[in-house]
Amino acid sequence: MIAVSGASGFLGSHVVCMLLEKGNSVRAFKREHSSLAEFEFIFSSYFTDKSAHQQIKNRLTWAVADLLDVPALELALEGIDEVYHCAAVVSFVQKDRDQMMHINVDGTTNMINLSLMKGVKKFCHVSSIAAIGRGKSGEHISEKMKWTESKNNSNYAISKYKAEMEVWRGVEEGLNAVIVNPGIILGTGDWEKGSCRLFNMVWRGMPFYTLGTGGYVDVKDVSTVMIKLMEKNIFSNRFILVGENLLMKNFLDTVATHFNKKKPSIHAGFMLSQLAWMADGLKSLFTGKTPSITRETARSARNTFYYSSKKITETIDFQFTPMNETLKTICNNFLINHQS
Repeated sequence: MIAVSGASGFLGSHVVCMLLEKGNSVRAFKREHSSLAEFEFIFSSYFTDKSAHQQIKNRLTWAVADLLDVPALELALEGIDEVYHCAAVVSFVQKDRDQMMHINVDGTTNMINLSLMKGVKKFCHVSSIAAIGRGKSGEHISEKMKWTESKNNSNYAISKYKAEMEVWRGVEEGLNAVIVNPGIILGTGDWEKGSCRLFNMVWRGMPFYTLGTGGYVDVKDVSTVMIKLMEKNIFSNRFILVGENLLMKNFLDTVATHFNKKKPSIHAGFMLSQLAWMADGLKSLFTGKTPSITRETARSARNTFYYSSKKITETIDFQFTPMNETLKTICNNFLINHQS
């Protein structure tokens, strides 16, 4: 039996569906009040024959297991051979820092400890390129780079770095574990959440752009690599998963073109970026909505980092989906969803 934490989320949903597609039985972890709307949307995109849905779901069981609820986790991990640990909080809002540290770090500690105790044979941990650390803008980054303290490290990055330390501890104690460090994961999902919000923002009109560079990767590539690493028993390693390093402007221009929308034309430099995150933060105080732009995301959008995925492509002979193809597919799915 295979367990997937964070199974109701974006990446977790894709991992579950891909495992089901391969004929596996899956125990999917979710929190008590988590919505399954995004999972059902993604599930339907994988399995288009609705008459087969129930037969496929007979191999899927849901377990209510909060990462901080040790007794519930212990029960959920009973009889599990393999774990895909996808659950995490991704936030760049200061008020979420403590919760993010608890779930990303303490939650991973619980997963590692219980996996060791329950005799889990294989463990795949989803980290982030942010956990590798960022020094000066313009650097080329590989798995060999050592973590350094820097103002470019967000609270999210720190939480994922500390979570990785727990995984390495587990490896030292005998757990067969592997870590993947994906870039910005793109794919079909809830258009109001995560990276999917970027497409919604362009659809609604995005006049601003920055000259920062980000590492992007197709969600199906991430899921495929995770499963391949586990199948091939490749452990005690970490792998950067970035399909392509893109200028933010090029990313936004491509999406705008697919949507037949006006391309962003106003360069958001330092001052404009500062004003944007402060204005959005002030707006959130009155609306109660999470700000789209924060101090951390504004800083990140101006930085330039280049990530190398050479290690993974050589280890399992894998080729990433071209980003133009990924963006075209996502935009087509977005348009179909908004026209239906």
